Amino acid sequence: MRTICWLAGGVCAGLGIVTLASYGFDQPGGEVSASFSQLGYDALPGLTMSSSGSVGLILVALGAWLMIKANATAWKQTGGY
Repeated sequence: MRTICWLAGGVCAGLGIVTLASYGFDQPGGEVSASFSQLGYDALPGLTMSSSGSVGLILVALGAWLMIKANATAWKQTGGY
């Protein structure tokens, strides 16, 4: 069961990070990388989180929780090491 939690947690955390990096943020000028050419200034103060960003955060938190839960009693099997 612990192995399943480790794997599921790693997959969830990885997908969450990829989702945040790829689709997690929006700004009014279009793409984040093209804001300077369209707006004439850096539009980082107008940066907002999209709905995909919220899903990404939930996936990262779920993945971290699963991996922490899987490792919670690992010290019992290793004798404290």
